[in-house]
Amino acid sequence: MNSILNNIRRIFTDDGRNDRDFTDQESRLQTARDALMVEADELKRAAELLADIIKARA
Repeated sequence: MNSILNNIRRIFTDDGRNDRDFTDQESRLQTARDALMVEADELKRAAELLADIIKARA
């Protein structure tokens, strides 16, 4: 019971002094995500082109 009260006390008294800043990591992840999306689009176009070539030969 004491641990539950301590956890509730921590929730109400947390002022964010020990919070970590993940801004740099988030921006790097967003940049990587954008690059992956571009590569995925290019891969999709290449797969569609290959499918069209295969259909044309058949």
